[in-house]
Amino acid sequence: MKYGKMLKEERERQGISRKELAEKAGVTDRAVTYWESGKRHMNLESADRVFKALNMSITIGA
Repeated sequence: MKYGKMLKEERERQGISRKELAEKAGVTDRAVTYWESGKRHMNLESADRVFKALNMSITIGA
């Protein structure tokens, strides 16, 4: 599963709006929209902040 789709599904499962997630993670809601749609990719720092805001951990595999 692509991380954008996973991000959107988890955000919606938790009942959090894009704007709320953006505020919790310290990013823009436009950035969240781009990431969820796959139009842009997160850098590692942003991914860490967003997934922490959702109480999720990320694992980077080889």
